[in-house]
Amino acid sequence: MIPKRSGARLPGRGRRSPAPSPMKSRPERGSAMIRAADSPPGTYSTAAALRTGLMVKCPACGGPGAVTADEERFYFRCERCRKVMEKPRAVSRRKVEGLCEGCGRFYRVHLPEETGGFPVLRAACPYCGHEMPGRVQKVPGGWYTVWGDIRNGREPWFGLELWFLSSYRGKQVWALDRAHLAWLIGYLGAGLRERPAVGYLGRMESDHLPAFMKTAKDRAGILKCLKRMQEK
Repeated sequence: MIPKRSGARLPGRGRRSPAPSPMKSRPERGSAMIRAADSPPGTYSTAAALRTGLMVKCPACGGPGAVTADEERFYFRCERCRKVMEKPRAVSRRKVEGLCEGCGRFYRVHLPEETGGFPVLRAACPYCGHEMPGRVQKVPGGWYTVWGDIRNGREPWFGLELWFLSSYRGKQVWALDRAHLAWLIGYLGAGLRERPAVGYLGRMESDHLPAFMKTAKDRAGILKCLKRMQEK
């Protein structure tokens, strides 16, 4: 007669407990996910950067400088050599006009910038050639707005090269200032990029980024490029 097995197991027999896996356990979904919220359009525009200083490369010493603006003028100041440049926001031309003393016809002569700021200048009638003194008047010729596009890595007012400027696979990668650079690194490096529930006419700041910066295959390389610029 075969004896029945008791419920107790002998030492060293039975199922073995699984050995701990040398691989790290995966974190719970969402626990290690880096999130980044999109920003309203214009948050990192040229107009916004001008308020605190749009960072550019000094044409004299190659050091960092900043472009700012007020209601009347644009300003550049280098942090290293202290070079300063100014440019009026309003562009004006100068003219002399009136009735010609020789032929009696109404004339208008636009003056070159080299004529200086004299209030009265002699000008020749374009019809008969008679010269006479005339009062110089300013004519608005345009207005430089604080909204401008970055072209070929240069700002639109002085034409200076951006300080945070690099390239990735033949395409330019740039930032207007350190705040803009930090946002690019945070947004592109996030595992989850969120758009606010309330849209701003359906567009956000990320909609202005070039397509190659948002593709998954290029994102890691672009992030390295941006972080190298952050060390400047």
